[in-house]
Amino acid sequence: MLRQDRKKVCEESLSSRIEMMNVGVSTEPCHARWELETDAAVLQRRQKQIDYGKRTPGYQCFLQQVPKAQRQPGLHPQTPNKNRRYSRRSWDAQIRKWRRALHSWDPPSQPLQAEGCGMDNLLEAMDSTPLDDWLQALEPSENQDEE
Repeated sequence: MLRQDRKKVCEESLSSRIEMMNVGVSTEPCHARWELETDAAVLQRRQKQIDYGKRTPGYQCFLQQVPKAQRQPGLHPQTPNKNRRYSRRSWDAQIRKWRRALHSWDPPSQPLQAEGCGMDNLLEAMDSTPLDDWLQALEPSENQDEE
């Protein structure tokens, strides 16, 4: 095959691939493509899981520290949409991801204080425990080695 013929075949092949590409653009509004969940038992179970997550200390701290107007998708945890139809596996994965993201807002093993969960309060609680006591608690006891 001549060099020019190969070039022509490559160009035709490339152009045919470009024409067949699907870019996933739709003229429908985004929400119109979603199917809504109609099963009352599924909606009730999902709401129960959401309520459980919203009762956690991490979620309470998140509410106090980040006003709704300042929340950014991808940066802050977003509650999954219980009304959208998902497979059970997909829903469980979304809830798990949301709950794990909420743990980043958990106070460090201290009960919530009346003033709230601000960083100043968390740092004060951390400073109240001497480092030596904390390190000593981590060291294995001598009795465990003998057993």
